[in-house]
Amino acid sequence: MPIVDTLRLKTRLSDSGMPENQAQALVEELDEALTTAVTAQVATKVEVVELRAAINAIEERVEERFEQVDRRFEQVDKRFEQVDKRFEQVDKRFEQVDKRLDDLKTDTHQTRADVAAVKGDVKLLRWMVGTLVVLQVGILVKLLMS
Repeated sequence: MPIVDTLRLKTRLSDSGMPENQAQALVEELDEALTTAVTAQVATKVEVVELRAAINAIEERVEERFEQVDRRFEQVDKRFEQVDKRFEQVDKRFEQVDKRLDDLKTDTHQTRADVAAVKGDVKLLRWMVGTLVVLQVGILVKLLMS
């Protein structure tokens, strides 16, 4: 399909005074140049179909890659869940350790109080034993003197 109406152009050139053989040569060259330029710039139906197929293939690869990325994110999410569970376990263990430390502090305070009480009892017993010894020595001395 010619881009330019060659017959009409040739007729107009001839009617305007150009020799017919020159008009014919000019019209043929112009038609060839325009046809070459247009076909170099315009894609054919086959090229469009090939381009669409290439685009579809690229879209499929991109979609596959997105699916791979989504699967990887799911794996990462599961790993984070595992890490979160582990942190929960560690937190519970720290709570147990903190409770045990509190219990030990309480036990330590109680033990110190018990030790202080025993020290007081020991002092009292020493005093009592000392008094008994003095009394016995006194009684023994009186018995021996009488």
